[in-house]
This record gives sequence, C-alpha cells and structure tokens, in this order.
Amino acid sequence: MSREDVIAIAARVFAVFLLVTVVRSFPSAVALIGQDGPQPSLILVGVVLASSIAVCAILWFFPLTIARKLLPAMSEPRSETSMSGSVALSVGLTLLGVWVLAYALPDAIYWTTIFLLTRSPEFGHFEWGREQIAHIVTTVAELVLAIWLVFGSTGIKRLILRCRHGKIEGLA
Repeated sequence: MSREDVIAIAARVFAVFLLVTVVRSFPSAVALIGQDGPQPSLILVGVVLASSIAVCAILWFFPLTIARKLLPAMSEPRSETSMSGSVALSVGLTLLGVWVLAYALPDAIYWTTIFLLTRSPEFGHFEWGREQIAHIVTTVAELVLAIWLVFGSTGIKRLILRCRHGKIEGLA
C-alpha cells in the first residue's frame, strides 16, 4: 500500500466522520432556527450544512486526488508494501481509537470547563443532575476506550484472534 493509498483511506474515514458530525448537528441547527430571540438566517444554516455535505462528498469521491495534493512529490520510486492481516487489524483498531478520541476529547474539555466554572465562588450553588453525571461517565468511558484502542491495540488484537481462532498463533 502506497503512502497515497494510506492518505486516501484516511480522507475517506474523515469524510465519514464529518458526515456523522453533520448528521448529529442537524437537530441542533433545526432547534436553533426555532428558538426565541435572535435567530440565524435559514439560508446561513442551509449553506453551512450544504457546504459540509459537499466537503464530505469531495473527500469521499476524490480521495486519491486529495492525497496527491497533500503529499509532496517524491524523487524516489514508489515503494509498495503489502499489509498483513495482523498489521491491518492493528491499524484499524488504532484508527478506531483515534475516531473515538475525536468525539470524546471535546466532550471532556466541555465537562472539565463546566466543573472548573462551578467550583468558583462567583458561580454560586450548582447541583449536578443525573443526566449530566451520566454524560460525564460516558465521556470518561469513551476516553478510556479510545486510549485502550490507540495504545493497547496489541492486546485487543490478541483477544480478537483468540476468539476467532481459539488460540493465539505463536503462543500455546
């Protein structure tokens, strides 16, 4: 697999990530239009959503073109290296961990900011609700899972191979 292929795969994964993010933000955009007080323009919300979907489409349909534009030209010949199934599984688990981390990190920053703001004396009394506590626990679980997937993919890979084959090759 060439370096262009790796970047192209990453571009497609990012396109899916961006599309999921746009779909998740769509209800918030609709609620923003229906709120009382100052409202954003319906045209502005439509342009932002349409441009986000257009970026997703460009990333999905033209990943190699994007990869070639992002990477500098190399003077040496292309080196094609094949990836074994074990290496591909490790790379996939690591990419999945990065994906989960991309979702969990902003939430962690949000909840840390809320926690620090509520600790200041100017804020007054603040009582955490059940839903907020559940969101914090979910964010911590996502962070743990992401770190495990990124840094512990070897252990997860062994577990998957053990479940698939009944034993780990090379160990028995």
